[in-house]
Amino acid sequence: LKTNAKEINRLRDELKAEFRRRDIWERKEAEVRRLAKGKKILVIKCPPPEIEKNISMDYAYCSVVKRFFEEIGYYVLIDCWEDWNCSINADVVLVIHGFRYFHPNRRDEKTKYVMWINCCTDMITAEELSLYDLILTTSKHYTKKLRKITEIPIEYVPNLTDVDAFFPLNKNIQPMYNCVFVGSCRPARDCIRWCNDNGIHVDVWGGGWEKIYKDSMYIHLHGRVEYGDLPEIYRNAKFSLNDHYQDMLDTEMMNNRFPEVLLSGIPMVCDWTESFERNYGDMVLFYRNEEEFVQCMKEMEERYDELRANVMKNQDKLKEEFDFRRGIERMKAL
Repeated sequence: LKTNAKEINRLRDELKAEFRRRDIWERKEAEVRRLAKGKKILVIKCPPPEIEKNISMDYAYCSVVKRFFEEIGYYVLIDCWEDWNCSINADVVLVIHGFRYFHPNRRDEKTKYVMWINCCTDMITAEELSLYDLILTTSKHYTKKLRKITEIPIEYVPNLTDVDAFFPLNKNIQPMYNCVFVGSCRPARDCIRWCNDNGIHVDVWGGGWEKIYKDSMYIHLHGRVEYGDLPEIYRNAKFSLNDHYQDMLDTEMMNNRFPEVLLSGIPMVCDWTESFERNYGDMVLFYRNEEEFVQCMKEMEERYDELRANVMKNQDKLKEEFDFRRGIERMKAL
């Protein structure tokens, strides 16, 4: 009886919260129009639930997207998952694609619906694409592939980076860390497992690692990190590790970490795709298996000065490709 009563109270509280949320939805359009003061309204649909927004890198990234759209004159809202079905007849709804499905509301006749695909490509279907007005992807290779299965406009916009935050130090200082990795714990993080198995030291930031490497001599854990602290971590490191989900490798879709590390002025060891190596092979060492990974770590020590010099030499090129302001202006034009 006590267990049932506890569960009933929990459900009652959830229902009350949802009714309150929907009551707010009824008022929200008029409120937003008043606050926008004639500006175009853009709503970003952000995948994580509201309870996780303070620890979510996805939400932090959406906040940066919001800031740069505000710079060019939009009034911008971020809706976490619980508010995805809230409709305010915005000018543009930008859906950050992830593991959650969003269905555009065509009763909002003036609203343009845009989906920006930067992960979970194995979940995409032609039927879902057909619901949108414009699709953006962070991979040129995947852009060409999608154009073959839909008539909806598909355009390439890379994973953009805030170059006001991610930039290299102008002076040579002794790094605080040798090798760093930032990312949450998941089973497929081979690069961290290989470090542990081969006696390679790495400093790791992110949630969940204590379950596996609490007592490791080689995996040095620093807990969760806020998005705003990433530039200082990278600038105080000699180099960084990187990895991708398999579907991202298959579609040659790089993660946010890739340009953020390079724009912070340090080289990287990363899992391989053909286009990554073709375009960034002078700054990044690539691996496809454990043997190649261990070799990359040795090569990083041997060729470090050369790789670091190449990263610094390519800063203007990297800014031109990944700068948020350039990317947002292109998105606005599209």
